Amino acid sequence: MNRVIGTYIGLLLLLCSCENRELSSDDPCEDLAAIEVVIHWDGIDPADKPQQGMTVHLFAQNGLQGYKRANLPVDGGRMNIPRAIPYIPLCYDYYGNDYIHFRNENNLDLFEAYSAPATGLYNAYGPNSASVRAANGEAEEKTVAEPYPYNFFTVRNEELFTVLPVSGQTQYLHFYPQNVLREFTFLIRDVEGVANISSASGAISGMSSTYRMGDGVKGVEPATVLFGSRQGRVTWAGDSITGAFCTFGPADIEHLRNRLTVGVISAARGYYFGTWEETVREQIAGALGEHGTWEEQLAWRSRNSGYDIVLQNDGRLVIPDEPGDGTFIVDVGDYDNVVVPLPLR
Repeated sequence: MNRVIGTYIGLLLLLCSCENRELSSDDPCEDLAAIEVVIHWDGIDPADKPQQGMTVHLFAQNGLQGYKRANLPVDGGRMNIPRAIPYIPLCYDYYGNDYIHFRNENNLDLFEAYSAPATGLYNAYGPNSASVRAANGEAEEKTVAEPYPYNFFTVRNEELFTVLPVSGQTQYLHFYPQNVLREFTFLIRDVEGVANISSASGAISGMSSTYRMGDGVKGVEPATVLFGSRQGRVTWAGDSITGAFCTFGPADIEHLRNRLTVGVISAARGYYFGTWEETVREQIAGALGEHGTWEEQLAWRSRNSGYDIVLQNDGRLVIPDEPGDGTFIVDVGDYDNVVVPLPLR
């Protein structure tokens, strides 16, 4: 009797394993077929390839049949999936970016990558401030961390994939992922007291913090992105400050303004900041170009002094030799330690 019960339990376990949505390459189910996933990195610097590998996520065209997922080496590998089910193939970097998270992973229409929330610089007085958005019945602008490293690779194949194995032949599934993050550079001229700077960081408002995986559409809710916590992201020399920030792109380039804030700590331990709104949105739009291609951004930079955004200081940011009444307070450690109250001015 015990042997019969044990056999029955074993069969149940096997059936349950066949229903497991995340399948391993040695799954014993007979209705599965092995395929070879090949991930191509043409034109991408080998140093930028995610060391943790890539996730392959196959959504059944018929939503009732669920999805299959596997974590594979960066160049691909073997995956076992059911035969004769049409799948929508998706490949993405699940573990390689410290500040990108995921939600709704079982539904392709709702599946999103999003920037990690961050405490700190809250754009309370910016163009998309809580008071402005509340007056229009909109949610307040959140604060998020800049993605790191500064790339997120993903691709959804347009063609359905169905396993129809032929004896003696291997079926291949190919992916060509691309980085969907955009990095924007800026130059601020005629800053007073640059020689007194010991560290610098900042934030950019009106950016998108979400990316819809199924169709590659950015979210339209604005977010303030903190940047510059890592050495070399914001630099200074002569009378200029330069830097870069990385995001999914602007949330709504047609209707939302973008506010760039740069804050510095002086050698005398004072805290100072400057903000810019005029022309920031227009310059970001110019950098994106008509089609949003990298070639258009390079062409814009060549016409715009080598940067995406070029601004005049006009007395906004002054760093004196002695500490004064600076109000930009920032711990330049990890993002979750940043505390930046901004006064109304």
